[in-house]
Amino acid sequence: MHKTSSSITGSILVMAALVIIIAGMKIAAPLIVPFMLSVFIALLLSPPLHWLIRKGIPRPLAFLVIIILMLALFISLTGLISTHIADLFAKSEDWQQAMMENLQKWLVQLNEWGVTVDKEAFFEFLQPQKVFTFTLSILKNSTTLLSNSFLIFFTVLFMLIESFHIKDKIAYIENSGTSGLAERIDAFADRLNHYFTLKAFTSALTGLWIVAVLYWFDIPYPILWGIGGFVLNFIPVIGSIIAAVPPVLIALATHGFSDALWVAGWFLVINTAIGNLLEPKLMGKGLELSELVVFLSLVFWGWVFGKVGMLLAVPLTMIVKFALEASDSTKWLGVLLSDSVKKR
Repeated sequence: MHKTSSSITGSILVMAALVIIIAGMKIAAPLIVPFMLSVFIALLLSPPLHWLIRKGIPRPLAFLVIIILMLALFISLTGLISTHIADLFAKSEDWQQAMMENLQKWLVQLNEWGVTVDKEAFFEFLQPQKVFTFTLSILKNSTTLLSNSFLIFFTVLFMLIESFHIKDKIAYIENSGTSGLAERIDAFADRLNHYFTLKAFTSALTGLWIVAVLYWFDIPYPILWGIGGFVLNFIPVIGSIIAAVPPVLIALATHGFSDALWVAGWFLVINTAIGNLLEPKLMGKGLELSELVVFLSLVFWGWVFGKVGMLLAVPLTMIVKFALEASDSTKWLGVLLSDSVKKR
């Protein structure tokens, strides 16, 4: 009886500690989010940096090349995104009105074809103005991240420098009594690099394809929506849907319902070809996370850290799974997060 009571007390204490930690992370999100983005960018830049070194380029020169490219990309993207979003907000009222007019024209066309649609019920159900306003609010919130761009840049800079020494530090810790640590961290780092490298590749293809389609239909700001498609492709399940909403609404406002439908169709093609066919073939079972866990992690990390939490939901869950598997007492929780059980 005493043993059972101690076990229950221990479980309650663990749950209480988790609640406190999660609440602390949510409160500290403004401080944690730029750091998390820095880790995300550093993981994207680490493979090309070490690839240059493996090709025989001296380490200082390889590091300088990556930093110059990163700085140029930071400055150019910050300027482009800020300019486009400012212009978008300046035209937002006119486009919102045009979007409503084009939808009404489409309803009139349907009535001429013999398809009767109740206008009030249609607009009350879809609420296109609210969708447009919500989309603008997301874009406005994304600009707040740009204000931290140089903080993120310097954090990434020091993280890349630290990456040259981290293995020596892990080896020292392992020699101090933590056996097998280096091997477990290497295996985890390989899985994480595998995920980020392939996800960056498929996201780049997604962004380029979006830019090409929007250029073809002459939709305003194709590069901005291509960048959005690249970034949002890292969000599982709903990222590609979110990426499609702004250009489809802009197409509806500037070109009409027909072109908006074509743009939406092309987004469906892009998502199916890359998200459902190419990515599973390239990534295979590299994540070792169940589909249910991926979806729930999207909800959880999005609640804790907002949009950046959704962006990094998969790698954050992989880190949690790795931490759980490191201890015999919590290994069973790591198994619950896995996509399968390894037979002994």
